[in-house]
Amino acid sequence: MYLQIKTYSIFLALCTLVLSNVYAQKEIQNSNSIEIGFIVAGNETVYYGGYGEFTVPLSQRKNYFTLGASLTSYFDFKGESTSEAYLKNDVDMRVLPNLVAGYSLNFNKFQFNLEIPIGLSIAITKGTLVNEKIGFEREYSNKEIFFNYGIAFSPKYRINNTNQIGLNAFLSLVQDKAQSGYQFGINWTKYILKKQ
Repeated sequence: MYLQIKTYSIFLALCTLVLSNVYAQKEIQNSNSIEIGFIVAGNETVYYGGYGEFTVPLSQRKNYFTLGASLTSYFDFKGESTSEAYLKNDVDMRVLPNLVAGYSLNFNKFQFNLEIPIGLSIAITKGTLVNEKIGFEREYSNKEIFFNYGIAFSPKYRINNTNQIGLNAFLSLVQDKAQSGYQFGINWTKYILKKQ
């Protein structure tokens, strides 16, 4: 009888511990999030575009590490030219798929994210190549892929428990002929399955 009471007591204590832990998890502030934003990019010419990022917190502390994935795309509709030829009706596009590791600092309603995106920079250019000196026009298409990584910083303001707005900045640490340089923009973050 004593052994049964002891066993039931241990079982009840474990159940209480598990239930309190589950209840505490429901009150936790950190949860997965989806972020979308509008960006302006470039240092030689101006590109316009947008991005999306899915982020997973790695702990339930106030300040925590994160992992995620992002996809950025931006465009330039200004024709490129040389002394011999130029492009007309062209679209110059960059697509950047990245894996993202970061750290999030939280102060009341403000959050500061420092991230390291690592991935690819895909440069796609399409248009009509024109050389007026020799009098020809032909369709032109080019695609190049480069390794890309850099540093991103994003301060955000918490509107409510599930939404944030903020700014973002990205500086590429790789120099290649298709890299447009910096990116600046605004973003909106929505937390997924976060308790109200």
